[in-house]
Amino acid sequence: MIFDRSLGVSLSGGGIKAYTQIGVLKRMTESGIEFSGFSGTSMGSIVATFAAAGCSMDELEERLLRLEKEIVDRKLLKVSNIQVYPLITQYVTGLINPIEFRKLIEIELDDLKLKTLNDIKIPLTIVSADLISGSIVYFTNRPKAFRPNKFEIVFSDALLIDALQASCSFPMVFENMMYKDTQLVDGGVLMNLPVKPLRQMGFDRIFSISMENLEPFNQSKKVTNIAMRIFDMSSSDATRNSIAMSDYNLNVFHKSIGIFSFGKGKQAIDLGYKKAEEMMNEIDEIKIDLKRFRI
Repeated sequence: MIFDRSLGVSLSGGGIKAYTQIGVLKRMTESGIEFSGFSGTSMGSIVATFAAAGCSMDELEERLLRLEKEIVDRKLLKVSNIQVYPLITQYVTGLINPIEFRKLIEIELDDLKLKTLNDIKIPLTIVSADLISGSIVYFTNRPKAFRPNKFEIVFSDALLIDALQASCSFPMVFENMMYKDTQLVDGGVLMNLPVKPLRQMGFDRIFSISMENLEPFNQSKKVTNIAMRIFDMSSSDATRNSIAMSDYNLNVFHKSIGIFSFGKGKQAIDLGYKKAEEMMNEIDEIKIDLKRFRI
């Protein structure tokens, strides 16, 4: 079967910030742009998976907002002091057991009748990172596009829920995921904006959505602020390289919406839609550019 490889979409990780991507994609589809394949990291991998599965943008928004509501209602990200002690004493690899989070995603996947990567027909790559080898890890339904080496590990015969859990295993927050001979964490550790795998899959043009904080850091003594700043700094150089590798990029950021701003999902979606609305001239240029490949 021959697939249209005109436009691949790369979706960045960023917790609730990634909900801005839903608004961007929604505005682009309203403009008549069609997406031929996806790659995603962390929360961006969940957005990418549902979009690749054929969900309409309204359905995608509904499913992700439902997921957010369940996380908030069940207080899945509320860390008690009791949980900190075993982390310090090395009994666990993260503050939060991902079982409940995994179950919530599985409900949505089951509803869509999705089990494995190969149940999704258009190209999809979900990114994680292996602590043992230090390699980037690609879960993909297009394994022939990759040539595994010591810096890249490729899994194709995998459950979607395993790929998504691995990609969303935010360091020190969710427990690491042991998978086959690997110890997997959030793909953002090595590749928060996965443009490279789309290049390897042979897409003509790549549109990426990032959520980089381009504002100066205000001095802070809060541990959470410092931790987030360190994570941003560690991934920003790689993200800039990925943006440079993209044909088109939209960066969506607002200081009021952070990685763990659960409860602000709809606000993030609306922000993404507004940002895409502001770049309609560029979106029209993308449409014209893509037509050249289809003639």
